[in-house]
Amino acid sequence: MFNSFTQFINDNVWIIIVAAIVLLLLIALIIFLIIKNKSKGGKRITVNDEFITNLITLLGETKNIKETNVDNGRLKITVDNLDLVNLEGIKEIATSGVFVTGNIIKTLFRLDSQTIKKEMDSRL
Repeated sequence: MFNSFTQFINDNVWIIIVAAIVLLLLIALIIFLIIKNKSKGGKRITVNDEFITNLITLLGETKNIKETNVDNGRLKITVDNLDLVNLEGIKEIATSGVFVTGNIIKTLFRLDSQTIKKEMDSRL
């Protein structure tokens, strides 16, 4: 029995090595994905009074905000004067990039954009 097992190992050594490497890579990938998902949680923000006040300030205050909409999950804000907007500040609190077309700013937060829109509209 021991002899046949040793012979099996010797005959299939490369298959065993490749299988072990694939298994280790699979384990490493799973660990990487777990760590990546946990690190995303650190940037989570909440819709509270402070967040909305900060966002309105970064947009140049209430007088500069003409309209808010939600477009495919992104918050879409139309402003009167883009020069009054602190785009770098918005990038710091946004989940993904900040896209500007004319006087329209689109961005995504780790929150329900509809909730942010509702809270902002109540102050405008």
